[in-house]
Amino acid sequence: MDMNDNRMIRIMVFEPGRAPYTTMLEDSLEHRQELVGGDIECIPLPCETVLCCNASGKLTGLPENRQYGPDILHGTFFLYGDTPEGRGVSLTDEQIAMYQEYFPQPVPAAVSFEVRSAADMKEFMNLMFGKGWDMDTGAGEDMEASR
Repeated sequence: MDMNDNRMIRIMVFEPGRAPYTTMLEDSLEHRQELVGGDIECIPLPCETVLCCNASGKLTGLPENRQYGPDILHGTFFLYGDTPEGRGVSLTDEQIAMYQEYFPQPVPAAVSFEVRSAADMKEFMNLMFGKGWDMDTGAGEDMEASR
């Protein structure tokens, strides 16, 4: 077999914020890198499966995807089958079912917030509950309008 004669293998793709899906991939370094958007890192998993992800996804700020042990995978990653010889092969139906359960949900989008300081209690209450907070009545302009 010629080095450029690559085979198609069935893989399972996990994109940030989306449900996993299966597709066919030409089994070559270039196609693997294209799918994850950069240099690849391959992590052996149980049941003759390999996880392939962007090697620097976290460092380059790719979006959070799935929880993996104590860590979070960033960016698109995919799974493919493995042989004892280390050759990429198509995933079986059993592997697909198993990993759909293992990586079920995308990581929820992180909540970001701004940290601000208040000069006094009145400013603190305005920052927390909206402009016009009345410390005597415990109501702000926004709360008055909703009554």
